[in-house]
Amino acid sequence: MSTYTKKYIITGAPGTGKTTLIKALEYQYPCIPEVSRKVIAAEQATNGDGVPWKNISKFTEMVYQSSVAALSSNPKALLTDRSILDLIAYLQIAEKPIPQILEEFTYHSKYEKIIFFAPAWQDIFHQDLQRLQSFSYCLKLDKALEQNYLERGFEIMKLPKESVANRVSFVYDLLKR
Repeated sequence: MSTYTKKYIITGAPGTGKTTLIKALEYQYPCIPEVSRKVIAAEQATNGDGVPWKNISKFTEMVYQSSVAALSSNPKALLTDRSILDLIAYLQIAEKPIPQILEEFTYHSKYEKIIFFAPAWQDIFHQDLQRLQSFSYCLKLDKALEQNYLERGFEIMKLPKESVANRVSFVYDLLKR
């Protein structure tokens, strides 16, 4: 029987440097890459509508299933790019109902209490094929994410709006505690 390691979440709105940070950290720690970007790319490749700006409910279900699978297949990973809890913030902004499965998910059994939060940062924000949201949307999501994590008892450690190397040092220092 393998031992499950609770994951430290790196979260934040799109375009805040999460994926860049995860890529830098994976040299030292096992990480789970962002699931939602993979879902979006796969849906775009097949002209599917399971993307947040077309069918948020379908997107939510696909990301949830893929995230559960990623958590199960990576029991030793220490860090994860986003978490299942992020889906609630997306749904709230879209004014869609929150599925019971997200409300009842046992977040604290899968994730560490401390999370790393990448705040909205216009200087590094850019749109791409999987990130079509505007910066103003990202500001709304930033607030919704922070509120959801705090409401569920997570402790937020805001990443500095500094270089990748400084962000890596910030995470390393907290993980050493």
